Amino acid sequence: MKGCVALLLTVGFAIAGESPKTFVGVVHDNHCVGPNCATQCPIRKEPVYTLQSGEDAFILTGAKNSAQYVGKKVVITGRIASGNKLKVTSIAPAR
Repeated sequence: MKGCVALLLTVGFAIAGESPKTFVGVVHDNHCVGPNCATQCPIRKEPVYTLQSGEDAFILTGAKNSAQYVGKKVVITGRIASGNKLKVTSIAPAR
């Protein structure tokens, strides 16, 4: 019985830990830095965009409009996944 309770508590904490979080930072292209790099760098088949938030950096997934925010400060809501990926639920310019 104690094992079942411990398992339920662990599963409950894991599910609770999956709730979306809000991050504020600057979007970067993985091969460029700066506000104009999305238009100045060579076009790649699959660009990778990252969010630099303080000392943390995340690979953005699920956001099809990340390119328009390169070099800009944004507010992102999403879930952290394995491999330091951030599954984006919403992205908007920071005020």
